[in-house]
Amino acid sequence: MAMNPMQRKANNSFLLGILITLLITGTIIGFLIYQISNLNTQLEEEEALKVYAYVVADTIESGETIDMTKLQYVETTLGGVDTSNLVTTFNTEVVLDTTTGLEETVYTQKAKVDLNPGTVLTNDLLYEGDAITSDVRSQEYNVITLPSQLQTGEYIDVRLRTPDGRDLIVVSHKEVTIPQLAGVDSTNAIWIDLSEEEILMMSCAIVESYQMNGAMLYATRYVEPGIQEAATPTYLPNDETITLIHNDPNIVQEAKNELITRYNENSDTIRPGIESATNNEDAADNVIDKTEEEITSLQEERELYIDSIGG
Repeated sequence: MAMNPMQRKANNSFLLGILITLLITGTIIGFLIYQISNLNTQLEEEEALKVYAYVVADTIESGETIDMTKLQYVETTLGGVDTSNLVTTFNTEVVLDTTTGLEETVYTQKAKVDLNPGTVLTNDLLYEGDAITSDVRSQEYNVITLPSQLQTGEYIDVRLRTPDGRDLIVVSHKEVTIPQLAGVDSTNAIWIDLSEEEILMMSCAIVESYQMNGAMLYATRYVEPGIQEAATPTYLPNDETITLIHNDPNIVQEAKNELITRYNENSDTIRPGIESATNNEDAADNVIDKTEEEITSLQEERELYIDSIGG
C-alpha cells in the first residue's frame, strides 16, 4: 500500500534521526577510544620512568659518610636521571672497633654536596677517600698520551718518562672525564680534578717534558681502582715550582710538608737527571713550539664544541 506524503516524511525524519544519532555516538566512541589510547600511552611512559632507587629521607651533609638509616629504597619516578647512574650498591670495609675489639663493617662513600630529603641517590653525588678541598679544580689537558681504550670514569696515573729511562709518577689515582664533541669522545683531551699543588706539579712536568728530547708524558690505567690504593707520586718539580708551592696560600700545609719531605729525600737522585736532559739547545724552542700546538689544539676543540651545541 502506497505511503502518503506525511508518512514518508515521518519515516525519513526517523531514519535521519537514527543516522545522526549513530554519527554522534560513533564520534563520541572514537573520541573516547582516542582518549583512552592517549591515557594508556601516558601511563606506559610514566610506568617506564618508575624504578626502585635509594632516596634521601633525612638530610645528609656534604662530607658525611652515607648512613643507611637516612635512606629509603622506594619506587620513584625519575625526572631526567640516567638510570645507569643510580646507586645500586654501597662500598664497605671491615674495620676494628678499638673500644670493643670487634670488627665491624662500615660504609666508605661520602656525600659530595648536601643531600636533601627526596634526592635520588646517584653515583656522581658520592665520593670516596679524602674530602674535596676548596682548591680542587677540573683541569683539561690535551698533552698527555692516552691509552687507546681509555673511557670516562676510569682512573689513571699521569707519568713522565725521561730520556734516561726513568719513569716518574706526577699525579696519581685520578678519575677521568673525556669531553664529547657532537656526541663523539675527544681523541686527545681529558678532564681530571686536581688540587692547587697538583696543578702546579702538572704544569712543571708538562714544560719539562717539552724541554727534554725523547720525554713522554702519558697516562696508565688502574685495573681495579676500587681496591687498588693510589700510587705515591715520585716526580719532583724544579726549585722554582717548589718555592711557588711553598708560598702559595691556596695549598694546605700538609701537602707542602709532604712535597718538601719527598724533595729532601729524593732530589739528589731525581732532579740532576731531569735538569741535565732539559739543559739542551732545543729546550726553549721546544717549549714555544709545543705550547703553541697545545693552544691551537684547545682552540680547535673549543670551536668544535661551540659548533656542536649551536646545531
